[in-house]
Amino acid sequence: MKPTIPGRLHAQGLVSPRFDSAADVVRHLGCVQSQLHDMALWAVARRTTGLTLADAQAVFERGDFLRTHILRPTWHYVDPADLHWLMTLTAPRIRRLMNSSWAAMGLGQHLIDQGLEVIHATLADGAPHTRAELGAALVEAGLLGDGRFLVHQLMNAEISLLAANGPMRGKQHTYVALAPTTVEQTYDELLAAAARRYAQGHGPFRDKDLAWWTSLTLTDSRRAIELGELRPLDVDGQAYWTLDGPVDAEVPRVMLLSNFDEYISYARDPEDYAGFDGTVDDVMRGSGLLMIEGRLCARWSRTVTAKAVTVVVDHPPRLSGPVRRALDAEVAAFGAFVDREPVLVLAD
Repeated sequence: MKPTIPGRLHAQGLVSPRFDSAADVVRHLGCVQSQLHDMALWAVARRTTGLTLADAQAVFERGDFLRTHILRPTWHYVDPADLHWLMTLTAPRIRRLMNSSWAAMGLGQHLIDQGLEVIHATLADGAPHTRAELGAALVEAGLLGDGRFLVHQLMNAEISLLAANGPMRGKQHTYVALAPTTVEQTYDELLAAAARRYAQGHGPFRDKDLAWWTSLTLTDSRRAIELGELRPLDVDGQAYWTLDGPVDAEVPRVMLLSNFDEYISYARDPEDYAGFDGTVDDVMRGSGLLMIEGRLCARWSRTVTAKAVTVVVDHPPRLSGPVRRALDAEVAAFGAFVDREPVLVLAD
């Protein structure tokens, strides 16, 4: 939402498609937030050339990248080669953040440990299991296995590097066991790697942006920047940090982004919402974000039928001719992604 940050759009791969595959995008960005699976695949695909939803789903099913709770913690895609070192860095902090929630639910450490054992044993057969199947296994073991109790037991299994999402079974996500992997880097080496990866995929950033992305403390974020040997960059009197010299790029006139696109994965300020007619909570109630000249202007949602996809933009600002044509082109690109005839509706 800050197009004036030098190099950000280029680093994000949003100026023009820079990547050959979905896995390349995920690896470059470090993680891709993915609560809405199909929209997260759109976030990946629009950084490549011609990748469709079916294509992206196929490489996900193949395991080229994984979906799991990591960072903050929420759903993200992550490269299998990055999962263990990133989780080793962030899991202790995430676990501390989650402990209060678990305690409030009555999930003490003993019950959390029991749940982990049950999930581990169930996945030991090597087959993918749905959430419902894992919940049934917990109930059979005498534990609570539904609602938020199941969600948090599964989240703990992911943070513990025992499980991640596997291939889809119809419309349901499954879980599969993860093979154990030894992480040999020191904590300082992991900090440096996180700072450099975030700079690579997100462009120049502030110390609080890295802390937000990783759930690390601000102290650790600053140490990561120092250890990563990043270069300082002054932007309007604020200290930013960059891996290489920023690459200038023309700001796209219009972008239809996923509502959790990595473009907004930083510690956001009130000014980021200045062009949006609604509250901060309203932003995430749609499927996506409409960016005009790089800034948030409205939200959008999609309805997919057998032959068409209807893109509804809620309360858009007044659109000039060039902006409307650019929006039409973005909607057409999304139509090609889902292999449907695109229909644009501007809902005042």
